[in-house]
Amino acid sequence: MCKTHANLDTLEYMCILHIDDVANRRKNVDTIKQTNRTVERLAGTSGDSYKLVIDHFVAQQERNVRFAQELFDGVTREIRHQAESNRALTQELVERAEKQRDAFRTLIGESVDAYTDLLYAPLAY
Repeated sequence: MCKTHANLDTLEYMCILHIDDVANRRKNVDTIKQTNRTVERLAGTSGDSYKLVIDHFVAQQERNVRFAQELFDGVTREIRHQAESNRALTQELVERAEKQRDAFRTLIGESVDAYTDLLYAPLAY
């Protein structure tokens, strides 16, 4: 027995011990509750931090996808434009080649006619 409880009988002493035990348990429960609240706040803050990081990465990935899509669309437009330009140039070259062929055909035909007339000229007199 403690010196402070020396004058108490056993029953009184046990009651005091029980009261002390209940008080200690309440303190322990309060400490556990406080610790749980702190852990919940920490978990909430950590969860918010992770959510913020994940949201950032998702947004960044979406920007990367848009950038890649725009890049791909731009390249596709440019290739189509170049293909159309090449087709127009080829068509123009074909048309000019046909004009040149017609001009050469006319030139050759006129040359043949001129040589034919030259050959028959002595016979015409």
